[in-house]
Amino acid sequence: MAIKKKPSKNFAISEKITPISESVGSLSLLIYGKSGTGKTAFSATLPKPILLLDIREKGTDTIASVEGIDRLAIDSWDEFEEAHIYLKSGEHKYKSVVLDQVSTLQDLAMEKVRADENMKSADLISKRNWGQISGMMKTWLFAYRDLTEDDLHVCFIAHDRSQGGEETLDDQIDPTIGPRLMPSVASGLNGAVDMIGNTFIRERFEKDDDKKKIRLVEYAMRIGPHAYYTSKIRRPVAAGAPPDVLVDPTFDKIAAIIRGESVKRKLKRKE
Repeated sequence: MAIKKKPSKNFAISEKITPISESVGSLSLLIYGKSGTGKTAFSATLPKPILLLDIREKGTDTIASVEGIDRLAIDSWDEFEEAHIYLKSGEHKYKSVVLDQVSTLQDLAMEKVRADENMKSADLISKRNWGQISGMMKTWLFAYRDLTEDDLHVCFIAHDRSQGGEETLDDQIDPTIGPRLMPSVASGLNGAVDMIGNTFIRERFEKDDDKKKIRLVEYAMRIGPHAYYTSKIRRPVAAGAPPDVLVDPTFDKIAAIIRGESVKRKLKRKE
């Protein structure tokens, strides 16, 4: 077939060309940390309406007063798959979906494998069964991640877990802290998302003008490279390194950093 040398009058491919700085689309995020460090509160800052998949977590009390968030209780693996089919259909109002938590999702996968294999409660999980669980987790977490192609922001929430790391030159073992998932699942999901954040609470004491001791409390999130904590954020190389820690993290701040903008630091003060 001959190649056309001249575009037709209706040829408008040039209209689709946009600067990369303006093409930050739907994002996939993985947020992990200890209980009470602001993971679910952060997810409530995503663009609304939000569909929150409550995967046996029942930890939505902190965002009960936030408008624009609907909760869908997920109690089985089949319901988890059905929720994806619903979101993939596009016949909904949502701009964001939150999976809270993917750590407990492994339990649903295990129950599904046990049921399919007609296993009794006392039967041990075999190596083959673990492989099945890992395959299910990776397949469907990636399917949810790919909902970004359908203009949905996707936020995965997980508890944290410390794992043994690699040996250093002085024969020390450096631990790594990341999401509480099977190693193979965690490795795949870590590489698949646009951003990984570790939530934590930081506090210190200072004296005010009256020399009264003030307790400073920060709800923070690690997003920059760290020796032990798994964290990352994709942003333009020309923008330089991202901040190591983001105080009072919100989706808008994350999006701004990905666009290459800077974010001001803010403290929460409590006596």
